[in-house]
Amino acid sequence: MRAGLLGLSMLRLVLALAMGLGVSAQAQDLRLYTLGSGDVSGSYYAAATALCDATNRVERGHLRCSPEATPGSIYNLSALRNGQLDFALVQSDVQHMAMTADGPFKTAPPFNDLRSVTSLYPEALTILARPGARILSLKGLLGKRVDIGLPASGRQATALRLFDALGYDRNDFMALLELSAGSGLDELCAGRIDAMVLITGHPNAGVARAISECDARLVTVSGPDIRAFLEANPDYVYASIPRGLYGKKGRAMTFAVMATLVTRADMDDDIVGALVRNTLDNLLVVGISAPVLDALSPNAMRSTGLSAPMHPAAQIAFDQYNPQ
Repeated sequence: MRAGLLGLSMLRLVLALAMGLGVSAQAQDLRLYTLGSGDVSGSYYAAATALCDATNRVERGHLRCSPEATPGSIYNLSALRNGQLDFALVQSDVQHMAMTADGPFKTAPPFNDLRSVTSLYPEALTILARPGARILSLKGLLGKRVDIGLPASGRQATALRLFDALGYDRNDFMALLELSAGSGLDELCAGRIDAMVLITGHPNAGVARAISECDARLVTVSGPDIRAFLEANPDYVYASIPRGLYGKKGRAMTFAVMATLVTRADMDDDIVGALVRNTLDNLLVVGISAPVLDALSPNAMRSTGLSAPMHPAAQIAFDQYNPQ
């Protein structure tokens, strides 16, 4: 009896060791990579989560993508350059600034190792105003308390680029605040700021909340000054926001950039290829997971708004894509 128990104990020990070795080997095979996004309440984080989930489902046990909340595009590009992130979501205009050492990157050398992975969706310049502020146009922001986003965010870079082109400076506003998107929406609904400038895809949950809970208004951005700005800056395109997405009538005219996914030239081909391939093969699921991704076009994904050269593995994945 005792000998039988000893034999059973030995068998359990062998099985436990074998299972441990198996788990250890599997852990060694698993490769982790990070995807920088934006504020947890914004479209970037939702998009990054959807993109990561698409790969994690297919590549389980081999690749693991982690969406990381960040302050935004400028932070993402700096962290990508420094190796703190493997992939990053960035605005197309900010991508161009990094490539040309312009705007917030004037003190840094051109990011020559930056590589495009895919273009995603248009992000409209979105101005939300509290109803009592009487802001009916871009010029209506003058003399008001306006949130333009965190210093490391793409929306601040775009807002300041626009204001500079129009001849506005900080003294023209009662205050320019630098808040996260979530905090800005809270302050707007509390009446402590008059407006906020967002760069976002639509529909957007935060915009919907502000419109439904505190009657925030979408402000039209148009006119001769805006036409001149767009003609001088081909990074931007004309766009409009359907107010019907938020239970209202009509459209708010504005302009847009593209949300783009980028990496470095040294990123492993198989990781880049898997990310693009699994996104293309699961466009429907990705769109359900993040509504801003529900109208992705493979043709547009490989070219629109991409200033950096495409990563070779991403190019191959697009070339081999064969929709069923």
